[in-house]
Amino acid sequence: MNKELMVNQLFSEKNTCGILVYLHLFGPRSRTEIYNAISTNPRMPIKLDMMEQMGLIKQTKRDLNGKKMVTLTSTGTKFATTLCNLEKMLGGNIDSFRWDIVISKLEEYDMAA
Repeated sequence: MNKELMVNQLFSEKNTCGILVYLHLFGPRSRTEIYNAISTNPRMPIKLDMMEQMGLIKQTKRDLNGKKMVTLTSTGTKFATTLCNLEKMLGGNIDSFRWDIVISKLEEYDMAA
């Protein structure tokens, strides 16, 4: 992969920055959890593979069922921290974003019960 264009490629793919921020805020997650929180777009596995090739995330098997866990690498953590800091500098509220996701998941859980 051409290193000169890696950041451009990352920003040109929808949801990649959201994935980084989500993992930064909530820690390691399964691919299914990421899809449910960010997007169910059929290209999501391709995006995760691209991000792994870039050295931003690592996908590892979690259990006997073969579910993959996705974690940030040290480079991914630095990138996600920078994205969160930029969000705050531009006046966004990353803490509100975090609670919005938590609340929406609680509401989904309540509806399913």
